[in-house]
Amino acid sequence: LIASSASYINAIKDRELDLSSNNIAVIENLGATRDLNDSLNLCHNNIRVLGNFPTLDRLKCLYLADNRIAAIERDLAQFLPRLRTLVLTNNDIGDLVDLEPLREFGELEILSLVNNPVMSKKDARLWCVWRLPSLRVLDFDRVKQAERDEAKRLFETKDGGLTDLAKSILDVKSSAPSVANTFEPGEGLDLGTAAKEMTAEEIQKEQSISELKAKIRDEMAQVEAMEEYI
Repeated sequence: LIASSASYINAIKDRELDLSSNNIAVIENLGATRDLNDSLNLCHNNIRVLGNFPTLDRLKCLYLADNRIAAIERDLAQFLPRLRTLVLTNNDIGDLVDLEPLREFGELEILSLVNNPVMSKKDARLWCVWRLPSLRVLDFDRVKQAERDEAKRLFETKDGGLTDLAKSILDVKSSAPSVANTFEPGEGLDLGTAAKEMTAEEIQKEQSISELKAKIRDEMAQVEAMEEYI
């Protein structure tokens, strides 16, 4: 799959590997990429856990829109040390505590959690701003200093400790599935319909994929241009 997938220079002049729309249920075998890509597109798959990466020192941008991700591997940052952009639009992350692994990404500047249940939580944006201090753009909106100040007031005491609100958020037991680097053959696949002809809905989805990918790249290009003024 990796060898036959498109690799090209994208709109922000990064080398991108396109693994979108392959019904991938688990991230695996990325060592075969030989760490030759700045960006990796895994949009429109069936991935449930963000993890199981080899060390990819070059990778800066990771696009995972339209998956089923509900959990993030605890030590993910160890394998993607230079990650700056993470797009998780349209996934299933449910609790603020599920975002804790992202704290280890010291260079993470651009994050999208649009249309994840977690962003409907009270003060979710401020929590992300406070917990991920390297962020400059969240959900395609620039992080403002006023937000940083308000987040610090909400979640940090004057002596640098955690407020009761922050403690209550961190005390929530995650509802995400446990992270394990295991995969059952056929997991995430509808084997009963795999051999059938594509439905009209599936055809329409396939036709819209290139448009959705272009939109993500355009949004990222605009964000990168914006950074000059942040």
